[in-house]
Amino acid sequence: MTRVDELGGTRLVSAGQKELNAILEIPPGHHAVWLIDGRAEWQPESGNAGILEPSQKVWDLDGPGSLRFLETSHYARFEAWDELGFGPRAILYRTLVESRNRGIGEALAAGLPPQAGQIWADVGTGTGAMVQALQAQEQSRRPQWILGIDRASRMLDEAWSHSSAPIPAWFVARDLMSVQWPQRTFDGITALLLLHLIDDLDYFLGNLFGALKPGGIFAYAVSADANPFMRMIMHQLAGPGDFFKQGQKKIRQSVLGAGFTIQHSATYKDEIVMESPDAMRELIRSIGGPASRGLRADVSPPGSIERVFELVWAQKPGRSTEARHNG
Repeated sequence: MTRVDELGGTRLVSAGQKELNAILEIPPGHHAVWLIDGRAEWQPESGNAGILEPSQKVWDLDGPGSLRFLETSHYARFEAWDELGFGPRAILYRTLVESRNRGIGEALAAGLPPQAGQIWADVGTGTGAMVQALQAQEQSRRPQWILGIDRASRMLDEAWSHSSAPIPAWFVARDLMSVQWPQRTFDGITALLLLHLIDDLDYFLGNLFGALKPGGIFAYAVSADANPFMRMIMHQLAGPGDFFKQGQKKIRQSVLGAGFTIQHSATYKDEIVMESPDAMRELIRSIGGPASRGLRADVSPPGSIERVFELVWAQKPGRSTEARHNG
């Protein structure tokens, strides 16, 4: 269980008083219930039933199911706002993963042409690895201002606490799918290891396309379809399904379909080396989606594994290109 004052990555759905024998239906998905006083019985459609007692900690419930109140009770129910599960593991993620992913961000930033005075945005910024890579550019190529956006507020807390570069960066907690993007505002947008997590990729990329100025740059890094590291993670998962919602080829098709032209691309490889299988498991747990499903106890991960990523630099057509196209 999690203490109420440590509860992150969630939003309040309902709260109030329930009378004796009242029923609160819990829909599918992961939920947290805080029983302030009284008692309730948890009756899931599958899994183990249980009795909820009042506490300073919340009860984790996996729906669907129902709560039947055994006394008049006050309660609060929360659902995952950070559905990918990164928020609760923000410190672990920054400690174990960010330093490794910073190399990918630096390789992506090295192929960018930012100039002094420009405004850039980094979407799905997490703990700020890509923002730091942009800030580390030589002085003549540093953007004037960088906006980092992510829905996991705890990840952004880590980004804020380690942001000390000489150029301004502002981190904002927003659901990327509901942001009202300003039109033709940004000189460049980056996405470091994000696009594979997006359900409605075409809608999302359309929004980014509109937010860029004509001639603006969109640069992204994604896991290659043949990435040994991600295949290893999939093999370790205790729960069903695939953590990646989009593959490398589908992402490229969607980028082109949104109207971007791809300027160039490159392959980035590195190797993860851990001192033991348990250390590798801890690294996997620091990644939101896999950690939320749990890991198989009967499979031992390797001590080292290669990672393979595709880096892509795309561009929104400039004014002259648009004029020729419209003509």
